[in-house]
Amino acid sequence: MKFATLILIIFIVPWQVFSQNEPLGVLLTWTEDPTTTISIDWHTEDALPELLSYRKKGDRRWITESSKTHPFPFSERFVHRVALNNLSQGTTYEIRFGKYDKVYQFKTMPRDISKEPVKIAIGGDTMHEKDMLERTNRQVASHDPHFIVMGGDLAYENGSARQVGRMFDWFDACKNTLITDENRIIPIVAGIGNHEVSGGYYSPRRFSGNDTDREKFAPYFYSLFAFPGHPGYNVLDFGNYLSLFILDTEHTNPVAGRQTEWLAAELDKRSDFIHIIPVYHIPAYPSVRDFNSSRSEAIRKNWLPLFEKHRVKLAFENHDHAYKRTFPIRQNRVDENGIVFVGDGAWGVNVRNVHPVPATWYLTKAAEDRHFILLTLQGKHQQLTVINEKGQIIDSYPEQLKE
Repeated sequence: MKFATLILIIFIVPWQVFSQNEPLGVLLTWTEDPTTTISIDWHTEDALPELLSYRKKGDRRWITESSKTHPFPFSERFVHRVALNNLSQGTTYEIRFGKYDKVYQFKTMPRDISKEPVKIAIGGDTMHEKDMLERTNRQVASHDPHFIVMGGDLAYENGSARQVGRMFDWFDACKNTLITDENRIIPIVAGIGNHEVSGGYYSPRRFSGNDTDREKFAPYFYSLFAFPGHPGYNVLDFGNYLSLFILDTEHTNPVAGRQTEWLAAELDKRSDFIHIIPVYHIPAYPSVRDFNSSRSEAIRKNWLPLFEKHRVKLAFENHDHAYKRTFPIRQNRVDENGIVFVGDGAWGVNVRNVHPVPATWYLTKAAEDRHFILLTLQGKHQQLTVINEKGQIIDSYPEQLKE
């Protein structure tokens, strides 16, 4: 018995020590300019606020900030959140969470992308099964992007208390696979999709348009992701070079009306930005679903004229569980000066059969393949490389950068 007990101690104690040296989940994102700020979440079973320790890499002295704490929906976990401001641009920082002594890193975004390219991993529809999410995540991490944008349908929990385990799995998968070998946590900007919401889609009979209703029908999304926050769509400005619009395609807000009015006003303020990138869930130009669906029509009618007016070059769509790239499109016709729509949400889900490309006037490329899109921005240039879960390049656009 004593020998057996000793064996158990040898094998169990190291696992316990390791498991207690890190939070249950972590998420880094932004609510303000990513060149000088960061929003940091970590999850524990402790309800009381905890301290976040941080410092510039290379400094000896730690600085501490106390967290704001709120419940992780339908569970015994709690979310600790700290917003850091007035950070140095393009700088690596070290952080420690609460009582845990493991040291992680994050890096603020650069000030000038004419000298340093920015790499963004983009996709959506991220987890039918945990291992699917982790396979694509590993490919993402191997390319070391500055950050990730996920355009909705993250864990497929449908706002249900019974599906809280799916959120645990999602955060666990991200902790396992989206932290680099140097312990750099890759930030994630998340948008809302139909599977974040009980019932899936906005209905005036269910939603009154207030925060209470949104939190009731999409409890995980509004509790666990600091950005976009209420009302479910927002814009994030990176210095003066990138304006990232995260939109809601009729999940907790209608496309038409207040959201479109807000979009028009915010785009008008950003005429000096080099890159304007919209990301949303339901596609205007679907690779799988019906082109004439009411939501796709609403997006084409309300948002596309605004994108065209403000010289958007790329728009990122999801929802269809496939890959697609359109021809450049303007005023619903192929036009070399138009917008290229890229997606269609197949990060970690079962893929679907795509429309035949030769018979679909707006498609130039479509594939039934799990993938992510690596968008590289440098100066005025935008370059796409599409990589599947096996690490194979399945598309690129343009093939060569042009002046």
